[in-house]
Amino acid sequence: MQHGDRIKVVRGIHIRVRKAYKERILFGGVYGSTAIGRDTEYSDIEMMYVMREGFPAKNLTFLYQGLPVEVNFLPVDAIGSWFEKIDLALPIHMGNVSTLQLWIGEDRHREEVLARYAQMPDEAIARFFIEHGSEIAYESFNKIQSIPRRANKRDRELFVYEVAHEIALAVALINRKPLTKGYMSGIKESYEFEEVPDDYKELAEAFLNSADVKESIETGRRLLESYERFVRKMGYKVRSVQTLDEIDWTS
Repeated sequence: MQHGDRIKVVRGIHIRVRKAYKERILFGGVYGSTAIGRDTEYSDIEMMYVMREGFPAKNLTFLYQGLPVEVNFLPVDAIGSWFEKIDLALPIHMGNVSTLQLWIGEDRHREEVLARYAQMPDEAIARFFIEHGSEIAYESFNKIQSIPRRANKRDRELFVYEVAHEIALAVALINRKPLTKGYMSGIKESYEFEEVPDDYKELAEAFLNSADVKESIETGRRLLESYERFVRKMGYKVRSVQTLDEIDWTS
């Protein structure tokens, strides 16, 4: 399916969504590669509609002539919860919002969401790193270090990607920037943010291009150490202890 045909499908979906929900939609449209014109004949179709308060709707997923289609209906209060309970997917959510090609609604509503992200207080980011910082990169890096014991060398490149991608998301979150691209392109996008770890691009590229387990461990450790220094420099802390008695078990 070529781009023009894909847009016809988007238009057909949009007409039906408007008919079904009429004035309940705050804003919405298509996002992803179709919205920015980088789709191929194999690309899926991703659409998003933010619903006014009190008008929930169920997401739809289906195959259209063999192509996956997602039509996501987000209650506006669900977007509010993104900022109240921050997780590492927030830069991706904001990337989807920022690349959304509006087919209905006023752009000011979308800009209000992006402004809220850009203006998130340090306290909210600091709380995220205390509560979830230990989940970023460490587990996947330790999986790489475990490969010699487990003899699962085919998993190495997957674990390398997981480490680099999680660090990229954390860097995006600290910068309050959307991550608008997926997979490796998203990692490279994070190199361009204003605040990044020292030698970030060089260390990340060396890690991503590592050829074997030994090299992945060596380059990954350097990247992880630079990332840790960066988090501290930005004023955030990851909960790290040497004894269990250091944990406040009532908090």
